[in-house]
Amino acid sequence: MAIMETHPSNTHVYQAMFLLDNQEVRQDGFNAVRDSVRQTLEKHGLTPRVLRLWGERELAYPIGGRTRATYLLGWLEGSGDAVNRAKRDFYLVGPVFRVLFTREDEIPAEELAFGIQEISDEEVVIPEEVEEPEEEAHEEPVVETAAEAAAAGETTPGQAEAKDQPAAEAAEAAETAPVAAESVTEEERKDG
Repeated sequence: MAIMETHPSNTHVYQAMFLLDNQEVRQDGFNAVRDSVRQTLEKHGLTPRVLRLWGERELAYPIGGRTRATYLLGWLEGSGDAVNRAKRDFYLVGPVFRVLFTREDEIPAEELAFGIQEISDEEVVIPEEVEEPEEEAHEEPVVETAAEAAAAGETTPGQAEAKDQPAAEAAEAAETAPVAAESVTEEERKDG
């Protein structure tokens, strides 16, 4: 009688993307960091079939002060519980600061060809973090009230438009001229 190899029904295929801290990749080397990821996966019962360098790139938005990361693409097999345990472990300690697991039907043949990628650490170029210049403070434009502009002998945009319009249109333009959030009382108008 032949014995068939069976996988438990809760074993699935997952694609994973690991964002690695560039400082740790620079310090320890890509292969050491990749091996650390592999050990964490195996510790929690996951079987990594593919772990390969996907590249070093800029992040879409800063995460924990980081603006760049080394991306490690993985294909693995295991249970959902093992994925959750590994994810929790990655976030507690180590070079992985973000990870995403997605359940897939199978590992593509072209990905299986990569296997656990061995790459010379000298081939992995990790640029130094570049300090982004802080944006200059943006000042809001000062808006004067119509009364303040009149007192200073200036015209408001509505009044400037009124000079080129007939009297009826000028009155309407003056009513719709922008006025600051401050309101002017009748008494202030008489005094002004």
